Amino acid sequence: MQYLEYKLEAGPGGMHAPYWIDHGGYWYNQDNHTFVGATRDNQEFKIPDTVVKLTAAEIETRQLAIHAAHPMPKYAEDAAHHLQATGENLTEAEVRTQIQEWVAAHS
Repeated sequence: MQYLEYKLEAGPGGMHAPYWIDHGGYWYNQDNHTFVGATRDNQEFKIPDTVVKLTAAEIETRQLAIHAAHPMPKYAEDAAHHLQATGENLTEAEVRTQIQEWVAAHS
């Protein structure tokens, strides 16, 4: 898999992830309106040259910087299985774990 930092595209139905993103919508950066996503290595389509390709370590570094500026809240499942903010923020170790688990699931 390739890991990419990208912006949403405007289309007739509204904003959407680019069609070349297989797994997207992760770790929004409100400062530059980008997300992280993944796509297969052997794609038969063009990914724009302006798209930033990231390694797993670079995703971690990116997210820790975002977390320092905009702390990520912790969520817990309520009785109806909906996620609710707990009022606490993730620790740096929890952010790293989330990234590592996501990369493992999308590699």
